[in-house]
Amino acid sequence: MKASRSFLVWSVLALCGLMVLGAMSWLTRGVLASEKTRVEAESRADLEERTRLALWRMDAAGAAIVSEENRRSSADFGASADTSQIKESSLIKLRFTFTEGGRLSAPEITDHKKRLTELRLLLSQNELAGSEWSILTGAVDASEASWSNTLKDAKLEATSNINLRQSNRLSSNRADENYQSNFNEVERSQRAKTVEKTISKMDLSSLKKQVEAKPQPAKMAAAKPEANFAMEEISSQSISDPINELGTMRPVWIGENLFLLRQLSSSAAGKTIKSVQGLWLDHDVLKKQLLAEISDLFPNAILTISKNPATDPLALVSFPFHFTLNESAPIVQPTLSAPLLIGWVAVLIALLTAAALIYGLMSLSERRASFVSAVTHELRTPLTTFRLYSDMLESGAVKPEKRSDYLRVLSREADRLAHLVENVLSFSKIERGSARSQVREMSISDLLRPMHERLESRLATADLKLKMDLPSELATRVVRLDSAAVEHILFNLIDNAAKYATASDPPEVEIHTKAERNFLEISVVDHGPGIPASERRRIFRAFHKSALEAAESRPGVGLGLALSRRLAKSLGGTLDCVDSAKGACFLLRLPLPHKP
Repeated sequence: MKASRSFLVWSVLALCGLMVLGAMSWLTRGVLASEKTRVEAESRADLEERTRLALWRMDAAGAAIVSEENRRSSADFGASADTSQIKESSLIKLRFTFTEGGRLSAPEITDHKKRLTELRLLLSQNELAGSEWSILTGAVDASEASWSNTLKDAKLEATSNINLRQSNRLSSNRADENYQSNFNEVERSQRAKTVEKTISKMDLSSLKKQVEAKPQPAKMAAAKPEANFAMEEISSQSISDPINELGTMRPVWIGENLFLLRQLSSSAAGKTIKSVQGLWLDHDVLKKQLLAEISDLFPNAILTISKNPATDPLALVSFPFHFTLNESAPIVQPTLSAPLLIGWVAVLIALLTAAALIYGLMSLSERRASFVSAVTHELRTPLTTFRLYSDMLESGAVKPEKRSDYLRVLSREADRLAHLVENVLSFSKIERGSARSQVREMSISDLLRPMHERLESRLATADLKLKMDLPSELATRVVRLDSAAVEHILFNLIDNAAKYATASDPPEVEIHTKAERNFLEISVVDHGPGIPASERRRIFRAFHKSALEAAESRPGVGLGLALSRRLAKSLGGTLDCVDSAKGACFLLRLPLPHKP
């Protein structure tokens, strides 16, 4: 194949390969980007779902605390409380009642006087303007207003998200930020509704029954004022005082202190008494309790003060805490999936196969062209000799005493053509798989001796002698082979020696035989120039000679050795060119049957 045509073929293949690889790269990039987006969306959706679950858990725990205190009798918040019925807790610093007149009282439990002093100091130092009463009532009113503004009826679920679910797949919905945002708002309103039901205030008749069921403790005398404060501890309203109105416990921040407060209105001696009852909570203990509920979901989460919980999407509804996850969706590094990897392997294999196929076709084309040109040269030389010598013999230009020489040349050229045709036909049969072998049992002596004369005659034409070495212990060894195939192999090797070892010293070719590990080894050694190691693989290629090589080298088309190696393989053996001290050495290994 011409160099320009070969370059064109490989250029087209390279261009097609680049286009295929470019398309696969573009597809891979798109798939990896899509996969990364999908996985990140799934991670964000998982984070959102865990966040909603964590808020539910903390609000459930917080609502239980508020509900327990909200259902407690008003008598449990004053000095007249039955302390035997009040369980002290690290969560609650102080239960207290603060009347409109400025009177502050608390159940007489551990450190209650110290706590009352601290509470008055806290209220007096608070940054909010006004009296202690106005601070407390203002905080309760602000908490009630914030709670009223908290959405408790989710409408978005019936509109936006329903439409999204109907138009998108589930995976698309989970990855949609609007869907998750809507869902968060819906879930928050549901949490608010649940908390409202959990901590709803009791009706007055139920509260009166609780109060009447409690034993009436003795009235407590007013305590002495503490230093630096004009404070007086008195009991809250009497048990017999009728309750007109009782508010719901609401969590509020006063400074950086957390309280649960509710307003109370009662009647005494024809007068209406207003008071604020509540709990001073240890918010650090409360945060630990709430975070313990979600340690499996967010082990590093924290709770901070939320000043505007009504509009904070990550605020609890039971307590005004802002939920900080301290966790983000992981950064995903996409990897090649199995189908994509298989696709890449398939494309690469296809490209390599196409390249190998084109290389094989081009090589076959070159070999065919070389064979045609070489055979043409090989046929032209003897045909020219035939025409010239036959014309000379026909015209009588040859003297009688020279005719035998001319006839000998014609016979040699005929044998040469016959051998060429025989090799071509045998190679063609092997390539098509139609070669038939005639395997039979015989001794090694019967295998080699019949071909001695033919081999010797071929060497005689090149002024070479044949030396065949057959050990006596091998002569009677039985083999099971196709003798014609073995003879064809050895004749090709001898023919090769006759072509290239004509000027050898000594002028002889040796054939040695020996048994080695269940193989019969036949080596053909000449004393010619030998074969370079770099050429030992090339000489076994079929039709490796070009017309120029055939014209400038010894006769032949480069088929004999290739045919001999294929014949050796068909017999279950091998044929190789091995190292030799001098000349070329070919080693034929044929299998021997096991000895009985």
